[in-house]
Amino acid sequence: MRLLTCLILIAFLNLPAQEAPPGLTEYMGRQIAMTMHWKGAEWLIRRVREQEEGPSKMREQLQVKPGMTVCDMGCGNGYHTLPLAEMVGEKGKVFAVDVQPEMIEMLKQNIDRKGVKNVVPINGLYHDPKLPPDTCDMILLVDVYHEFSHPVQMLASMRAALKKDGLLVLVEFRAEDETVPIRPEHKMTKAQINKEMNANGFTLKREFDGLPWQHLMFFGKSEAK
Repeated sequence: MRLLTCLILIAFLNLPAQEAPPGLTEYMGRQIAMTMHWKGAEWLIRRVREQEEGPSKMREQLQVKPGMTVCDMGCGNGYHTLPLAEMVGEKGKVFAVDVQPEMIEMLKQNIDRKGVKNVVPINGLYHDPKLPPDTCDMILLVDVYHEFSHPVQMLASMRAALKKDGLLVLVEFRAEDETVPIRPEHKMTKAQINKEMNANGFTLKREFDGLPWQHLMFFGKSEAK
């Protein structure tokens, strides 16, 4: 049974991609930010990140359990992927998705160096994360959703990839707070986040306001899209 599941997953990940529609520069009144280039990957592992963003506290709030299947969307070099892999344990799985093959290569080097076996790297597309349907208990997006050039297509694909009670988790820098030293296009308000999520079939389930610079918001599937 496990072999059959693996073969189905491999076949799914190798399906030919549909042609991408044109990317957007604005969505629902919000400017879409440029994707952070892979050459800036060192910024993801900067020493002060714990102080600035509180990633350990953020991951605690996720309430990830052993055996879960979690996706780290926009995984970069694996800053969150590796802790998530430890949290889900040997019986769990982490899909690590990034659109830049260079980031995926860095991730592979990191998981190989640490001997991690429960991470599935996926070189996604800007309009398609290539996630198998109905597989994820949680999809985590840390400082990445605001960069999606195809938000409607990506949200539809992630919605399909979530299990019935799965959660889409957004971590975004607070645009309501002028003291957060991040460029405006890389920040979002709660109102804007809710507007975009509601329009694409998601409803806010809970939120956490205890991070230094960011919103942490948990969305489930709406009963009717």
